[in-house]
Amino acid sequence: MTFHSHLTPFPKVTPRDSNRPAWRADVQMISDDIGWLITLSDLTLLLLCFLVLWYVKNQGQSAPAQGTKPAAQAGNASGDSEKPIPASTHASDWSALREDIESFIAGADMSDDVAIEAAPDEILISFRDMVPFASGKADLRPEALPVLEKVAAVAVSRPAMHLEINGHTDDRPIFTVEFPSNWELSSARASRVARYLIEKGVHPARIGVHGFAYHRPRVPNGIRTGRGANRRVEIRLMRTSEAGTTQNSYAPGPSDHEFQ
Repeated sequence: MTFHSHLTPFPKVTPRDSNRPAWRADVQMISDDIGWLITLSDLTLLLLCFLVLWYVKNQGQSAPAQGTKPAAQAGNASGDSEKPIPASTHASDWSALREDIESFIAGADMSDDVAIEAAPDEILISFRDMVPFASGKADLRPEALPVLEKVAAVAVSRPAMHLEINGHTDDRPIFTVEFPSNWELSSARASRVARYLIEKGVHPARIGVHGFAYHRPRVPNGIRTGRGANRRVEIRLMRTSEAGTTQNSYAPGPSDHEFQ
């Protein structure tokens, strides 16, 4: 009896190189697959470096050209910000303004209570002792209102003018609920004068307020008359040229240097 075999023979297997580990073959295949990607990334990095160098070089060349523009623009800007000063603030009219204020104070019979001093670019109006305020208070007294109204009218009619209000006390200490020290008292008095001028039409941006307590005396505080002279409120009227430098910071006022 004859038997026929229908079994399929096993495929021939090629023997693996016994000297080459299997993992090395896999690594080689992976390296072949990503080799182009490494080359592409190198080229991209070189291109990026080139673009950065090109940008830096162009910026360096354009800087001098751009530097000339601000100069021209600055000239235009300064022309805009330094428009011709109204006639009321020219040197000759500045002297006339001082005489006008002095004449008003004399007419109000307050020459002994309000002092006028002047420097080339400012006029200082100083209220002496307790004319604007009662002792230890920051409420305006009626006696000071006519002069303050005159100052407000002068400032409103001269938009290029800036004002600075300084409060000063003597060295006697104060300790109240409202004013714990002379710092608060001097600042409150200067602020009250500023608020009155604003109520009369002066724009707040044109006004600066400072309180110096007793640290800027005009005369020594050792005697009674000295203390009276040091208790004062000063209003500085400043021309545009100086106001631009003092609007945001304090500069020595007429009481700090010699007047003409």
